[in-house]
Amino acid sequence: MMNKQTFRLGLLILLVTLSTHNVFAAHALPEFSARYAIKKYGIKLAEAHYQLSYTDKGYKFTQDTKLHGIANVFASDTVHAISYVDQIRGNLLLQKHSYRQTGREKNKDEDINILWQTYKNTLRGKITGVVRSKEIDLRTDREIWDALSFQIPLMIEADEKIKEYPYHAILKGEINDYLFVLTSTKKITFSGKEYKIIQLVRTDPDRDRQLRIWLIPALNNIPFLIENYRDGKEHSRGQLESISFNGEAAFAEQQVDGEDDF
Repeated sequence: MMNKQTFRLGLLILLVTLSTHNVFAAHALPEFSARYAIKKYGIKLAEAHYQLSYTDKGYKFTQDTKLHGIANVFASDTVHAISYVDQIRGNLLLQKHSYRQTGREKNKDEDINILWQTYKNTLRGKITGVVRSKEIDLRTDREIWDALSFQIPLMIEADEKIKEYPYHAILKGEINDYLFVLTSTKKITFSGKEYKIIQLVRTDPDRDRQLRIWLIPALNNIPFLIENYRDGKEHSRGQLESISFNGEAAFAEQQVDGEDDF
């Protein structure tokens, strides 16, 4: 059976949020549908499907993950997550998030609602809901994201010229800060075409763990590879298999190859 780190890996990407007020346009990103292979020890154990679509106010982002191949023999875990992000007075703000996991992992469900107040350049958010069978009632004065929706500001914001990406996130019912650092670039071949990808790394300050995310700037900063490292070794990864934008024909993985630029 997949462990929870591998299952949420995708994008896992973790629970986060930009630490200053954003000024992103509601539809700065195109609608897209993407499929990822979740692997451990080089074996594909699950598929994660992500879909970003427009609403009248902003975005709806969904994730559906299910076991693949031999993993189906031992378990039947699934994950369904959905986030709504609205534009409120020039800010993209998480409004609702829900997470459902079936299988042996129990009490992982989440239902989060955020009521925002904006007045004279101030921002206040009241966070309520149920996380892991416990009621939460929190306050924040900064944008906040969950493990799924954080990809929206990251894709809008990421740039090879920007070194650090601080985030404000809610995880397991608690608010924490996270920092990703741009460390390197690389060239890969995807769907028969060469692309440059940029690497953002988050190092756990308390444990020997890293989350390494590779984005494709030429494809709206879609995550290409998400690597989860423990004790200096790769523990699991999520790798892009196909992506389509605005309902057009999908880009599909044919070959992955490349060398670091430096």
